Amino acid sequence: MKKFRDIFIWTLVVGYAILAFGFVAEKQKALVCNNVEVIIVDSLKNRFVEKENILRLLERRGIKLIGRSFNDIDLSKTEAIINEYPPVKKAEVYKTANGSIVIDLKQRNPILRIFDRNNETFYIDEDGYLMKTSGNFTSHVIIANGNIGVNFQVTSKTNVTKFKGKQKIFADLYFLSKYIANDKFWNAQIQQIYVNTSGDIELVPSVGSHVIVFGDYSDCETKFDNLMSLYKNGLPAKGWNTYETINLKYKGQVICTKRE
Repeated sequence: MKKFRDIFIWTLVVGYAILAFGFVAEKQKALVCNNVEVIIVDSLKNRFVEKENILRLLERRGIKLIGRSFNDIDLSKTEAIINEYPPVKKAEVYKTANGSIVIDLKQRNPILRIFDRNNETFYIDEDGYLMKTSGNFTSHVIIANGNIGVNFQVTSKTNVTKFKGKQKIFADLYFLSKYIANDKFWNAQIQQIYVNTSGDIELVPSVGSHVIVFGDYSDCETKFDNLMSLYKNGLPAKGWNTYETINLKYKGQVICTKRE
């Protein structure tokens, strides 16, 4: 009898669940989109994307949401269109029970702004992808300029991490700026990156009137460790404006040139 009773109870539970899910599904089909909510999760940090940008993008691509039945809205297609928008890193689109379409998105996060020798400018984001500037917002990140030549198209699908040869400088600038951004002290101390006519990277500090000749990205951590040692043990005694240049490019050496 107990076994029969258990089977009967589970049959009722499963039957109720099927009816409930069926009711919810029918209710979802009957719902009409009455609101579009765009949630930009990192809007306090960057403002490359605004709600109006997304709504205009969907309108241009023939996607109408307000007033349409939920059953007629292709969420996957809508999501794919938004994810193609260059300033967007990741978007998710879903329906709610109250008739809203919610668009959750995260913006791409630039860590470096490039000004090439022709004064053309673009960003490199935290994942190494190129990113065009926006008239809506300027991100306050470290700037790299000087002898930088661009012979490629700036698109959001271009990643500099694999660049070699003459274009390797962009990979070096990316990895270097990422290292600086992830270190609290160096992020505050290094205010600009410059590429000189020899192709060497130079760093311009916030404190001190010296120029730091860094060379390329190789041995990055060791170079910064050597520079920190000089900052802690050498410059306090001799004065922060004693040297005109601090050269870190040669392995295992720190060469300081005094100001004349």
